[in-house]
Amino acid sequence: MMEKVNLVFVPGLLCTDVLWRRQLETLTDVADVRVTQQHLRHGSCDEMADAILAESPPNFAIAGSSMGGYVALLVKIKGGARVTHICLVGSTANLNLEKQYERRQMLLEQANRGNFEEIKEQMVRVFLNADNLNNATMKSLVDTMAETVGLDCFTRQLKALIHGGDLRGELQKIDCPTLVLCGEEDRLLPIELSREISRGIRQSKLVTLKGAAHLLPMERPDTVSELMQQWLTGTLPMDGRELTI
Repeated sequence: MMEKVNLVFVPGLLCTDVLWRRQLETLTDVADVRVTQQHLRHGSCDEMADAILAESPPNFAIAGSSMGGYVALLVKIKGGARVTHICLVGSTANLNLEKQYERRQMLLEQANRGNFEEIKEQMVRVFLNADNLNNATMKSLVDTMAETVGLDCFTRQLKALIHGGDLRGELQKIDCPTLVLCGEEDRLLPIELSREISRGIRQSKLVTLKGAAHLLPMERPDTVSELMQQWLTGTLPMDGRELTI
C-alpha cells in the first residue's frame, strides 16, 4: 500500500475550506489532508507562503486555487524539495497583469466604500459559469465563504494581489509533478494563464474542464478529486500534453 502524502490546500480570494470540501472527503485514502488558514491572516503573498511553510510537515504536497495557486508556487520556490507535488487550479504565475490590476483597484475602491454586497454579486458572476449561477445551493456556498472571509480580510487579500509579483521566471526551476487545472469558461483567469504555467514547468499536465468557470473544486468536484488522486499517485502522466474533459 502506498504511503499517504501530506496535502495542504490553499483557498483563493474570498474563499475558505468550503471550496475544497469534496476533495477533503475523497482524497483521504491517498493523503493526510488539511486546509491552511494563512490566506486569511497576512497582508502579502510572501507572508502567506512563509507561514504555510512554518506550519507544514517536513515534506508535503500543495494545492492552491486562484490566489492560492500563486501562493502555492511561492511555497514551492521558497520550500524547495520539501514540496513534492503542486496542483494549481484557475491560477496565474504573474500578478502584474494590467487587466487584473484595474479590476482589483476597482474592487478595492468599492471595498473602501463598504460595498460588500455589490462586491459579492460581482465576484459570484466571475466565479461561476452561467449554468452554475442558476444553482441556488452553489451560490449559497459562495456567499457563505464570502461572509466568513468578510470585508476587512477581502480588502487585505486584494492589497496582497495588487502588490504581488511575477513568478514566470521561476517556473523552469520547479522540479516536481505539477497538475494545472482550468475551467473552460474561466473569465477571471482564463486558460492562457494556466497554459503559460504548464509550458514553463517540465513535469506538468494541463487539464481544461468543460462546464466550469473559476471555482473548479465546487463546479466539477468529482473530476477534480479524480485528477488530484491520479496526480498524487503518479498515474497521471506529467508529459506536458494538454487534456480537455
